[in-house]
Amino acid sequence: MDKENYLVFCKAELRSVFLSTKAGKPDNKLKYRVEGLFHAAKLLGLLSTEQANAIIESEHQAVFGESVSERLKRKTQLKQLKESDPSLS
Repeated sequence: MDKENYLVFCKAELRSVFLSTKAGKPDNKLKYRVEGLFHAAKLLGLLSTEQANAIIESEHQAVFGESVSERLKRKTQLKQLKESDPSLS
């Protein structure tokens, strides 16, 4: 497998992780496998950390319609709201 095919595969697997999470059925086994794929790409010099982060952001934006940080902030605010008002749980 050449570099381009490997990166296409990584992106497709990452998108699958995000899609399963969005559907409410997170797949931790696949998530950890994808983390390993990206780690291997960095170790082999196929991707820099910045390039890997850019791919993650791009795929996250495509699936969730917001950046990783925006989603994390929104989820944190929702959690705080639920904790402050138990009737929302």
